[in-house]
Amino acid sequence: MTDRLLTAAWVVWTALRAEQRGMRTRPTVVVVSVVQPVALLAVVAGTRSLTPDRTSVVVSAVVLTAMWSATVWTAGGVLRRERSYGTLARSVTSQFSPSLVLFGRSLGATLYSVACILASSAAVIVLLRLRVAVPHPLWLLAALLVVLASGTALGMLLSCLFLVTRHGLAWSSALIYPVFILGGLLIPPDALPEWLRWVPALLSLHWVHEFVVGLSSGAVRATPLAVAVALTMAYLVAAVGCLRAAVDAGRRRGTLELV
Repeated sequence: MTDRLLTAAWVVWTALRAEQRGMRTRPTVVVVSVVQPVALLAVVAGTRSLTPDRTSVVVSAVVLTAMWSATVWTAGGVLRRERSYGTLARSVTSQFSPSLVLFGRSLGATLYSVACILASSAAVIVLLRLRVAVPHPLWLLAALLVVLASGTALGMLLSCLFLVTRHGLAWSSALIYPVFILGGLLIPPDALPEWLRWVPALLSLHWVHEFVVGLSSGAVRATPLAVAVALTMAYLVAAVGCLRAAVDAGRRRGTLELV
């Protein structure tokens, strides 16, 4: 059992490091993880006077919105890029579990993206001299860990979905703005038409934002964070199932590099 755990940890770490090395050379990473949060935060928070608690809410919405973009274009594109490079079959048919490899790659992309988003957002906060309320730093750290886990699971799921279509880039573009509008982050769910207010409940990042909104007012509400964790687990289970089905189908048909 110990040997298996050590092997799994080594596989995840190796995949994580490989993905982070590749992230440094992709212009898309700069756009979605640096330029986008800076632009959004400057527009939303820099044009009006905000109280510290309201600033915390705005920063949370901007960071999580940028996180969604980064998830779609970085972690969500892991398998699509592998197919483009001609290394997909080698990645998912090696002696190691393809789920472990994908988890490590998605985690590496998520960690790199989150680091860039937080750093660029912090720079804007300092430059604009924004006052941010952080009444419960340990709970905020817990929320950040859930964001990392959720981004990794979402990235795995999206990567599997993009694997079964030849139009992954088009789907990546199509998924960005509907979540911007309907995700309950920058635009509150109350501002949506009644028949669309159920949509944010499907996104774990929305529930993390709801948790941070409570923290900014001094209240610790565990329910939103628990829902985010439950959705993250659901994303992960769905991703593992989708990857297994896609790889098995590709092996049977001999079309793993062609789907």
